[in-house]
Amino acid sequence: TKNLQKEEEKTLQKPEELKERSFIDTENHWAKDAISYVVGKGYFKGVGNDRFAPNKSITRADFVTVLGRMAGIDQSKYTSNPFSDLENNYATAYVIWAAENNIVKGVGNGKFESNRPITREEMAVVMSRYLYVTGKTLQDKQDVPFNDQSDISPWAQEAVKDMAKKGIVQGMENRCFSPKTSFTRAQVAQVLYNIDKNSK
Repeated sequence: TKNLQKEEEKTLQKPEELKERSFIDTENHWAKDAISYVVGKGYFKGVGNDRFAPNKSITRADFVTVLGRMAGIDQSKYTSNPFSDLENNYATAYVIWAAENNIVKGVGNGKFESNRPITREEMAVVMSRYLYVTGKTLQDKQDVPFNDQSDISPWAQEAVKDMAKKGIVQGMENRCFSPKTSFTRAQVAQVLYNIDKNSK
């Protein structure tokens, strides 16, 4: 595990090398520019074999990890694990950081469910808290009502509305938000790109 973490840290310390990376599975992808940007910034890395896996669902732990990288946190400061099911790996310190800052709260019974794909409504809530904690501000654009508003969980309604208004999340087909579907690595790349380009 320590070796994995060292490799991870080494990768993140060389953004100039990352900028030169290209992935064989993003060449004609709609999020190609955003993916190149977030990899160059060190927020994301590939999955091996020159692939990024843009359409793969992102897990709860990996989503928190890219936010922690974006915030530039010092991993060594976060060692007190509040979750019974959190494994000790590259994501551990990032999840602890997010928990200590109320960016994530777990799923109940002391569990975090690191490896479960994050849903679109969960992402909106986590992102809303992240923006508040890091002090990033984005201007409201326009109110975007979704046709499936009633399908969004009550605890996520406000965050989804706010993130949509700021242009961070958008609807899927037929102006639906699809709150229970998972969020892909490409969609996360686009969100992080939008935040960096539009935040103050």
